[in-house]
Amino acid sequence: MKKIILIFVIIFHSLLFISDCFSQWIVQNSGVSVNLYDVKFLNRYTGWAVGDGGIIVKTTNGGDNWINVPNPSITGGGILSSLFIVDSNILYVVGGHEIILKSTNSGNTWIEIRNGPYGISTGFRGVYFLNKDTGWFCGSMRVLRTTDGGTTFDSTGIFWGSLADVFFKDFMTGLICGDGVVFKSNDAGMNWYNTNVPTGGWAHQFRKISVINKQYVWIVGNGNIFYKSTNFADSWDSIAYLPAYPPSVMYCSYFSSINTGWAGGSYGYLYKTIDGGYNWIRENTGTDQRFWGSIWFYNDSIGWGVGGAGKIMHTTTGGQSLVNITSNENKVPESFRLYQNYPNPFNPVTKINFALPKQGFVTIKIYDVLGREVRTLVNEVKTPGNYIVEFNANELASGVYFYKIEVNGFSDVKRMILIK
Repeated sequence: MKKIILIFVIIFHSLLFISDCFSQWIVQNSGVSVNLYDVKFLNRYTGWAVGDGGIIVKTTNGGDNWINVPNPSITGGGILSSLFIVDSNILYVVGGHEIILKSTNSGNTWIEIRNGPYGISTGFRGVYFLNKDTGWFCGSMRVLRTTDGGTTFDSTGIFWGSLADVFFKDFMTGLICGDGVVFKSNDAGMNWYNTNVPTGGWAHQFRKISVINKQYVWIVGNGNIFYKSTNFADSWDSIAYLPAYPPSVMYCSYFSSINTGWAGGSYGYLYKTIDGGYNWIRENTGTDQRFWGSIWFYNDSIGWGVGGAGKIMHTTTGGQSLVNITSNENKVPESFRLYQNYPNPFNPVTKINFALPKQGFVTIKIYDVLGREVRTLVNEVKTPGNYIVEFNANELASGVYFYKIEVNGFSDVKRMILIK
């Protein structure tokens, strides 16, 4: 009997191993059980992750082993939200209770720059450095700048709400994101203005900024709508919507190149794009349902992701798409919704998503700027579910158009731009 049980255990673990290998996302042992919120690597072997309880873990072998590094965060453990690697020696970590930590020896020991009293409500969630001396910190209602490696700070702005991430492409020009907004500065962060992401009034919580070539910018939030800029946030396009069930929230995204990127969120959902964010396919990450808090890639193939309950996953193949995904049309949404079309602007084809919590007679019509109806896309009874309708404007002239949905007393209108 004992032999039978032993054989079963061996087979069971072998199947789990085969399943993990097939998924191409391999679970690594972080050695901790707290939530992890950020991960970054100096190269393909040396990296760090941070999270709840003041946790900092480090690897020097690509994540095969992770070591818990002691640090002077709040007694009892503060939340460490983000880290930045300046070079092989200098790193910064920020978190709640106004924690700012610095290492000058590759993260082996940490210096306490700031560490507010336990229980203080303000904190830092984002950090970015141009070099060992010049960097910015963002968090609860403010941005700080240092030009001497954290010895002194300039306060560069007061904001309503929480700021989550920051990126500067040079000393003068930078971005910060937060509760439904992306702000931009052209004067080293001393003044900021709203870049007007076309959220349609929804306060999506943008947590991570992904930038390629100091020009292309992507953000995603709890509305699961992807926004992209090709001119460093001078203008934005709504390019994709990620319908995921159970209802999920996207917490992070990362692009390794102009075309290749990943987005992760709650319920363990991870998506990949190979066309710059216009289309996304869910990744095969096995049965792990812990949330994704941060993603980082060394190139288009080698990357890591961290998240809930000590989650660290690694791929050397760029991941693998999940095939045979069940259609979400039989999943009942909680409310009527009309989403922003994607891509937008478009030429000449775009897609429009809408959600129905109840059966109803649905009409979706296209109008020009003079209010004249130019096309009826939907004019029939639809059962509850999520739908995508394609609009081909091949015969229309370039310009601004509007699309309107009406169903069961609900109506909504959104704007789109056709460019030929």
